Amino acid sequence: MFRKISTAALLCIVLSSATTLVMAQKVAKDLDDAISSSSIWVCWKAEDTFYPKEDGKKALQDGTTCIDKIDEALSKGLAGSTVVETNKGKMTISEAREMCVAVRDAGQKVFGDLTAAEEAQYEPFRKVLSEDKLGLYNKRLKKYKLYGAGGKVLKTPEDYRVSPLWCTTGVDRDGVLPVWSVDCWHFKDMKMVGSVESRSGTGDQAPSSAFR
Repeated sequence: MFRKISTAALLCIVLSSATTLVMAQKVAKDLDDAISSSSIWVCWKAEDTFYPKEDGKKALQDGTTCIDKIDEALSKGLAGSTVVETNKGKMTISEAREMCVAVRDAGQKVFGDLTAAEEAQYEPFRKVLSEDKLGLYNKRLKKYKLYGAGGKVLKTPEDYRVSPLWCTTGVDRDGVLPVWSVDCWHFKDMKMVGSVESRSGTGDQAPSSAFR
């Protein structure tokens, strides 16, 4: 009987010590920061922001970082029952991981859906372009308003396809006087001829003669 009681008592002591160790475990600052950053996005909704795509991407990144940090800490011996303080109150590391997964998934959906919708608007142009025109469009010009000879705005995919001249323009107003600039690319069919030509001058708007 004495042997059994001693074994049971010893087991209680071991369990008690283990519990104390779990409660005493400290969360590393980088992990704590990752969890806190992710918790900010828990109640976030795409319709509540002016920049849903950018915020969706940030939520995706923060959620992913949080998961990676937690998994790394768990692999090094941090107990899932360890309690951490967040913007949403106290929670265990296991609960924090579930939160970070939800944040990652929500961010991924918003960012993915908006990216797909944005790319869809470029598709009609991509279908009629090839070679140098397609490459330049994809890498640099798809988000710009393009102009043809004399400053005529290129609006349709067909305009983009047939125009031998693509130009962009802008105005720098940081100086004493505004300065306009124009960059132009020349094409023969879909092949670029030469390199980009740049012009600039004083004024609020580039003259039509700059688009050549």
